[in-house]
Amino acid sequence: MATLRRHSAPRWTPITLFLLSTALCCLFIPALSVKHENFKTCAQSGFCKRNRQFADDAAAASSSWLSPYALDPASIAFQHGQLSATVLKTLKDGEEKVRLPLTVTFLESGVARVTLDEEKRQKGDIVLRHDSKARKERYNEASKWALVGGLDVAEGAALSETAEQGYTRVFYGAGSKHQAVIRHHPFGIEFLRDGEVHVRFNERGLLNLEHWRPKVEKPTEETKEGEEKKEGEEEKKEGEEEKKEGEQEKKEEVVTGEDESTWWEESFGGNTDSKPRGPEAVALDISFPGYEHVFGIPEHATRLSLKTTRYDYSSCTGFHMLTTFQRWRWKLQ
Repeated sequence: MATLRRHSAPRWTPITLFLLSTALCCLFIPALSVKHENFKTCAQSGFCKRNRQFADDAAAASSSWLSPYALDPASIAFQHGQLSATVLKTLKDGEEKVRLPLTVTFLESGVARVTLDEEKRQKGDIVLRHDSKARKERYNEASKWALVGGLDVAEGAALSETAEQGYTRVFYGAGSKHQAVIRHHPFGIEFLRDGEVHVRFNERGLLNLEHWRPKVEKPTEETKEGEEKKEGEEEKKEGEEEKKEGEQEKKEEVVTGEDESTWWEESFGGNTDSKPRGPEAVALDISFPGYEHVFGIPEHATRLSLKTTRYDYSSCTGFHMLTTFQRWRWKLQ
């Protein structure tokens, strides 16, 4: 004899409803608790603002823009799969040149590693502000953890004897199917595989490696002994002096074309960071002709298909970096 059992509807107890509502609320917390004031915009970040201004100046100059970086052909040396040379950065309408040692190492994996540094920093021939004990050279340990495929140098790499005037060409990799074509002036590199260009370095002339320069302390005026002034007159003069100093700073910026306000220290969120080495940002100009997507590690929780450095992340005029850091309360995308 068959027995029919009626199944009762599930009972929604108060505890079940509480847990369900809590879980739903958690989905909205990241978007509602974003503290935009905790994140720098490009306008609030010295290195970003300076490099964007450099790019804007290049765009404004249009076809008349010429990258200030040029490779000295007399300095080129090639041995055991490695090319070394010196790139010269021209300053002040050609009156001064900064020496930047270049090394291009060709690896068996088909990777070409390009390093560009400043000779003075490498040799420690710089003076740090306030006698700081910070290291004078730039960080140079990325090859130990960033390169995939090993660091074995391609012994079969060879210079081409038929390179065009003003260019240096290197064949490397399995079957010499990879090529690096180095343009001397302005400095740039094209990387080819099977005769097709896949990567262009400094194609638009936006490479910008900030060089070291000494901090020039402004002299302070001393009040002569026995000189008495009325309080009102003194305040008025101080106001006039501040105004003159501000006008002088603006004039200096117009003459040099550079804003020094974030070279030596930078404040944000009530904290001030000292920069004893001065400005040392590096901006790279890399193009991938024919590619629609470039994948990498984004700045925060978003798609791995990277946006351009001008992309407005989180709709707060932020800037995009090819790094990742731990930050809570960031809007998910």
